[in-house]
Amino acid sequence: MKTNKWTHILCMGLIVAMGVQLGACSSKKEKKAETNQSESAELEADQDIVVTERQMKTVGIRLGKIEKRSLSSVVRANGELGLDPQMKADVNSLVGGVIRKILVIEGKHVSRGQTVALLENTQIVELQNKYLVAMQNRNLKLQEFARQRELSVKGAGTQKYLQQAQADYAMAKAEVTGLKQQLRQLAINPQAVAAGRITTMIPIKSSIEGNISKINVSIGSYVDIQTPIMNVTDNSKIHCDFKVFEKDIKSVHIGQTVDIMLTNQPNVKLKGVIYEMNKSFENETKSIIVHTRITSKHSITLFPGMYVTGLIDVGVGSVNAVPDDAIVKMGSKSYIFYLVDKKVDEGKASNHFKRMEVITGTQGLGYTQISTLGVLPPSTVIIKNNAFYLASMMSKDED
Repeated sequence: MKTNKWTHILCMGLIVAMGVQLGACSSKKEKKAETNQSESAELEADQDIVVTERQMKTVGIRLGKIEKRSLSSVVRANGELGLDPQMKADVNSLVGGVIRKILVIEGKHVSRGQTVALLENTQIVELQNKYLVAMQNRNLKLQEFARQRELSVKGAGTQKYLQQAQADYAMAKAEVTGLKQQLRQLAINPQAVAAGRITTMIPIKSSIEGNISKINVSIGSYVDIQTPIMNVTDNSKIHCDFKVFEKDIKSVHIGQTVDIMLTNQPNVKLKGVIYEMNKSFENETKSIIVHTRITSKHSITLFPGMYVTGLIDVGVGSVNAVPDDAIVKMGSKSYIFYLVDKKVDEGKASNHFKRMEVITGTQGLGYTQISTLGVLPPSTVIIKNNAFYLASMMSKDED
């Protein structure tokens, strides 16, 4: 019985060991298959692109090397269009009251000092009455001062009464001057009030020339001195506010030129120059605002808040560059093609190329700055033009 028991245990152990070994073999086979598949895909992506000499001549492909070129170095920055503080204004009233008329609509162009609304306030009637009373009082004080001065000349008056009359006249005159200034601040003509033309409404005027961007009230609304009735903006001197990050600040200075592109209209390109830079970081961004004046003439309408991209010219440097036609975009990436081998088969010469991904930089005079994502020796030969032809060959091979 004991022998049978030990024989049974031994058989079970052998079965378990064989199962583990089979599982291990299966796992190794799967890993090997995955490795082979990955290597196959990598090899396929890295396959040579073969172009015969005849094809090279037909298409006009030229070979050469990556060159050192003096191109303008740029700092890329994003931002938006904005206005200087003096180019935008709130239209307010100096007194509270009820809006009786609105004389403009949003978008309308207005001049500085143009009446845009009429406001009614019963207190302005009282102010005009006070002005009339003050004028009468001033005239009486002037007459009394003249009378005391005449008596003093004749020796019939006293110096004390003359001085008192002079002081009373000066106070009455100052009161008239103050009330007149208050009327002018409310855009009420003091001469019209003096002629008896009392008004119950005061004109609300724009303090700058520009366009009405927003109207915040309607007829019948009550407004106080803290309520903006409407907003006016002058877009004629719109500028760009770019965010330049800490690592690039040392390279950016007032007076540098900027190529400007509208983010949502990339075909629109403008020129600008930096005229001011903030001296403190924006909250949580570690960037400063660089103010850029638009210098190029344009016919498009620009609005504050439009997003823009700027290429700030920070000087000329010697960089690795290739002709623009040597670069081809495939999806979101850019590539160049370099020669890896030349072969002759049955008397026919052929060139073998591979592609290399590159990061593009500044452009100028038909050349583009590049940085390769792989290492290429200085002696590497590349295709300098018609790179799209090799890209099309790759597409056909993939299909």
